[in-house]
Amino acid sequence: MLIKKTALEFILGVSRSTHPKEFTALLRGSPDVIKEVLLIPGSLFGENFASIRFDMKPFDSTIVGSVHSHPSTSYEPSNADRGFFSKTGFIHLIVKYPYKSIKDVAAYDLQGNRVDLGVEGQL
Repeated sequence: MLIKKTALEFILGVSRSTHPKEFTALLRGSPDVIKEVLLIPGSLFGENFASIRFDMKPFDSTIVGSVHSHPSTSYEPSNADRGFFSKTGFIHLIVKYPYKSIKDVAAYDLQGNRVDLGVEGQL
C-alpha cells in the first residue's frame, strides 16, 4: 500500500497539533494508494480516545480506511482499534508519537495484521 506524500504530511501535522489528544479521520483512495484524508464533522479528539460520528460519514465509495494517532510511542492496535477497523474500510493507519515521518506510521488490514506502507514516488 502507498500513501501520497501530501496525505502523509497532513496526518503527521494534525497528529502533532492535537497531541496529547488522539486524532482520527477516514482515508480516501484506491485499492493501492491512499490519496486524501477525510475529516468527519462532529468527530471527537480526546485523551486516550478519538471517535467518528458515523451518522455524518458520507456515502463515498472512495473511502478505503481510517487513521488515528496514539499519543504514545506505540502504534500497536488495541482491541478497540481492531473493532473500529471493521467499520471503516480495508486499510488502517496508526500514527505514534513523535509523528515525524513514515517511520511513525503503521498500516494494518481489517484483521489487524501489519501491512507494508510506502510513500508514493519514493523508493
